[in-house]
Amino acid sequence: MSGSDRSSLRRIVRGGATPRILDLWSIHRKYGQTLEFAAKPFFRNIRLNASFMLKHTVRPHDRPYLLTENPVATKLIIPVSVDDLAMGGHSFFVEEKGFDRRLKEFLGTGSINPKFEADLQRVKELAAMPSFDPFLLADRYATGERPVGRFYFNISPDEQEAMLGHVTRQIFGIVNLAFNDEILSPNDDRARKFARQLLDGEDKQKLVGLRETLGMSEEQYEEGIFGWKGILYYRWRIREARDGLRQFLVELNNVTVRGATWEENKEVNDIRRAILKMAKDRWSALTTVIDDYDAQYTRFCKGGDPTAIRDFLLKAPAYFGQLGSDLSAVTHVTSFWNYWWTDREKGSLSADDALDIFPSFLRSLTRTSEDIHYTDVHAAI
Repeated sequence: MSGSDRSSLRRIVRGGATPRILDLWSIHRKYGQTLEFAAKPFFRNIRLNASFMLKHTVRPHDRPYLLTENPVATKLIIPVSVDDLAMGGHSFFVEEKGFDRRLKEFLGTGSINPKFEADLQRVKELAAMPSFDPFLLADRYATGERPVGRFYFNISPDEQEAMLGHVTRQIFGIVNLAFNDEILSPNDDRARKFARQLLDGEDKQKLVGLRETLGMSEEQYEEGIFGWKGILYYRWRIREARDGLRQFLVELNNVTVRGATWEENKEVNDIRRAILKMAKDRWSALTTVIDDYDAQYTRFCKGGDPTAIRDFLLKAPAYFGQLGSDLSAVTHVTSFWNYWWTDREKGSLSADDALDIFPSFLRSLTRTSEDIHYTDVHAAI
């Protein structure tokens, strides 16, 4: 499955990390001359460190070449030229047979190369992650043995614009307090400017009024801002995913399976019930965290002590692993469900199709050992 992608790679430029695309090329272009980039790169190999990674919905013609039954695989694309994306790139599935050897040959690394082995391990870690959302990346790579630069966790420009209105409406209460203006409306330009500065995160000094309002020390401030951005990001994405999940649950529950034997029908319905339960459990875990934030935030905006909301924002990064994992599991099954029905008439599917896609949904929603670890961390907070 390795090969050349001759189409322009500009169509996948995102300016950073999104749930589906990790755009290291843009990070390289923007921060490549900084000391932090040199000290904390994502990969040590120069070409890998300006590459793209994509979460790719597996097509039927892909399956014979992949060592996974998951509905989503990870594609690595290395540009032919970092200066001209129109030249296309070389692509690999991380899950394809012989991936390690092909990548090593392509990059021209020696037979024993500890730096390449460390990069290869990181590529496989990324492939195992359910998505590339910036705060899930932060949960894994902000600290540890090989931490990466903080700019890898910035919200992409497109997502900043998409969530700006939601964030403006959500935070205007705290902007009210910062400006000491009880009649400030959610449409006030000050609230929108405040939201843009918060999401951009480039100049935190512009938000010094927020630090004073929350009673944060300078040492707490950066962590608090990062925690708040993460919670707002997940709050927005959860809201965006809600209608899709509701539609998926209704359609999955109601879909008719054609041509099934008694045994097949029992198996399909057992799996269907498990999918519905696990999807609801994942959603409940997501909304529990966000409801906790909303309660603390509302209490503070109504004149409460800032201690509770400040403490919540400082511990927020500990929730990112669970939030990112649960949200990715939910959105993977809903997006694949919609993709599968493309050019098909909804309402019924064959027993063979049900026994093919239902188990893949169950695998996507079943908690792994890492998911259980995230849940345990959340419970311990």
